Amino acid sequence: MWDPEYFATSMLRILASHDSAASVLQVRARGKKATIGIVDVGEWVPLLRLSNPSAACNVMNLDVRQGRGWAPTFERGTPDQLAQHLLGPLRFTWAAEVEAIGGSETSGRRH
Repeated sequence: MWDPEYFATSMLRILASHDSAASVLQVRARGKKATIGIVDVGEWVPLLRLSNPSAACNVMNLDVRQGRGWAPTFERGTPDQLAQHLLGPLRFTWAAEVEAIGGSETSGRRH
């Protein structure tokens, strides 16, 4: 059975093993999609979305939050491949928000 939450959690585990700032990112899965975000002052802030799974190839698309919707990053891959993109050219898609809350989900306020 295909599990987007497991896919996203695997990707985040790889990401956090290379960049400790990613350790505050959380996964919320629903259906065939998984959303990755942070909790800021008790409010869920979605940052990334994994969608369009292919269980046969263990790949998903990576989208980034843009306003109230989602924009494609045009990246599709395995958890390891997507983590590498998020460590490199796509780091800005999540790191700025993590840094804005002080890098801790328990900080309770923006710094």
